Amino acid sequence: AFYRVRCPRCKTWARRETDVSDTFLDSAWYFFRYLDVKNKKLPFDKARAKRWLPVHMYIGGAEHSVLHLLYTRFVSMALHDAGLTHFDEPFATFRAHGLLIKDGAKMSKSKGNVINPDEYVKKYGIDALRMYLMFLGPFTEGGDFRDSGIAGITRFLDRVWKLGEQLQKKKKPSSRVHAASLHKTIKKVGEDIEHLHYNTAISQLMILLNAFEERRDSVTAADFCLLLQLLAPFAPFISEEWWVRMKGAKKRSVHQSAWPEYDEKFLREETATLVVQVNGRVRDQFEIPTDTPEEEIKRVAAAREKIRPWLAGKQIRKTIVVPRKLINFVV
Repeated sequence: AFYRVRCPRCKTWARRETDVSDTFLDSAWYFFRYLDVKNKKLPFDKARAKRWLPVHMYIGGAEHSVLHLLYTRFVSMALHDAGLTHFDEPFATFRAHGLLIKDGAKMSKSKGNVINPDEYVKKYGIDALRMYLMFLGPFTEGGDFRDSGIAGITRFLDRVWKLGEQLQKKKKPSSRVHAASLHKTIKKVGEDIEHLHYNTAISQLMILLNAFEERRDSVTAADFCLLLQLLAPFAPFISEEWWVRMKGAKKRSVHQSAWPEYDEKFLREETATLVVQVNGRVRDQFEIPTDTPEEEIKRVAAAREKIRPWLAGKQIRKTIVVPRKLINFVV
């Protein structure tokens, strides 16, 4: 009825023009309709829109920040002016992902440097590929895809697998000694995922695995399961496989488990590296317990073998102590 109509002037049959919108505009409003796809009277229910919108975070390419976002903001503002929504800005946060390059050049068919993901999945596995894509650079900056990089991620996942096999064979350790490393990693990975810093989150998981391997005899099944929970967003299949092996098939999936919580008391460092300066120039550094009183710090630093010659026969006019960082003798 809308498409085939009579001309308002000559009254002969005609058709309305319907191809009037840019394709970016066509896709600029769909997230409103997603709220209420079965509603035959309204595009969406206002109560549902108030519950779910605006969108917390929108992620797209560089072209989205101009074309798609421009149209979406226009539609959102129009709906707001019409009284259908309670907001005029559709997205609270926008993040543009970076560009993926190959051997220093932008990927393109003309250059012949476009990668086929299927080949890498077949050779390394989907976990290794997806984890490498998150590791090769900051999410908002992109990175340079290199085969040597994905091989490094594969070695990391192989080490996780090997640690799981070793844990299955040995008796349960009597005590846990990795609490500080674990809780530091829980905090770091959780915060990094929230801010899309996937590459640094993976780096922290590598640090934790190194700590486990250095004292592998003290790693418990509970320690390993915490590692699997933190690894799951990056390598979901390997994490699930070992979660089932450690927990049993009757337990819920690792992806349904509650995200680990860290305890602040384990985040406090027991020792700190204290830099010793004389008149602002670094002369020494040493490890010291973080709870050492200030007077004791002064006494220990002044008695250091490398510091004594710089203080001998001189008057200390002032001593500056920056807790857990440095001490400076002004002579």
